[in-house]
Amino acid sequence: MTLKVGNEFYFMYIGIAIVYIAVLWLVLRKRSRKTVHTVLLILLFLNFSLHFIKQAFVPYVNNHPESWRRSTVENICAVSTVFFPFIYLINKQNVLHDFVFFIGVCGGLAAIGYPTEAIGKSPFVFDVIRFYICHINLISIPLLAAILGVYRPRLSRFWAIPLLFLVWETLICLNEFFLISVGAVKAQYSDLLDAGFRNSSFVFGVRPDFVWAAKLFDPLVPEFLRTDAFGINGGVPFYFPVLWLVVPAFVYLIPVYVFLSSPFWISKLVKKSRKTVC
Repeated sequence: MTLKVGNEFYFMYIGIAIVYIAVLWLVLRKRSRKTVHTVLLILLFLNFSLHFIKQAFVPYVNNHPESWRRSTVENICAVSTVFFPFIYLINKQNVLHDFVFFIGVCGGLAAIGYPTEAIGKSPFVFDVIRFYICHINLISIPLLAAILGVYRPRLSRFWAIPLLFLVWETLICLNEFFLISVGAVKAQYSDLLDAGFRNSSFVFGVRPDFVWAAKLFDPLVPEFLRTDAFGINGGVPFYFPVLWLVVPAFVYLIPVYVFLSSPFWISKLVKKSRKTVC
């Protein structure tokens, strides 16, 4: 009895996610902005806590000290889990909140759509339940914050989305070098230049098992960012860490943000135009 993409447990958790968001909305929809913000902040700190508490449970507890690296910012959702609560401590909306909406919804949906950490495991073990709690919250909190008027994504902040995404990727990149330097990952620094090695967030290029992604990204990557001019990776296909993503990030992420945020800024424009007419 394991969770696989497309089986009953896979869809069970998708159903739980939908019900969870609906229930939270029903509970919070008539509450004050302060109450909604407080509840969402508590849930974010729950996610933050689970990111570290998981070390007391199987399989992590059986693999110390190596498994401590799993509580670092190893991937996009891990960075989000660690930093979202502190961004939400800022009460007045700024550009970080617009990015939280984008990366939370996109990252959470991607993780639940293809739950790599849950596939092949029993659907009811602690780590699978933790995985879904964390990623459902990554979707639901920024989504509900937008729906309930706490932090609504703004069209005018589209320019910041690819820039902050590159900051997220840079944090992951630095974390990888740190993990190798302290021995948490048994590898050489040059190993990171292999796009197939510890590269779930595409920091070091397009993974070999994502051929379709290479067709989308490679035409947008300048040749010098895909050329191993110094021969440091032994002929393995090369992408300059993080910088290779600059053009693709602006080309692809801005339209996605505009689309996802459109219900909120369009409704605001409609309300404003009605007031003007009246």
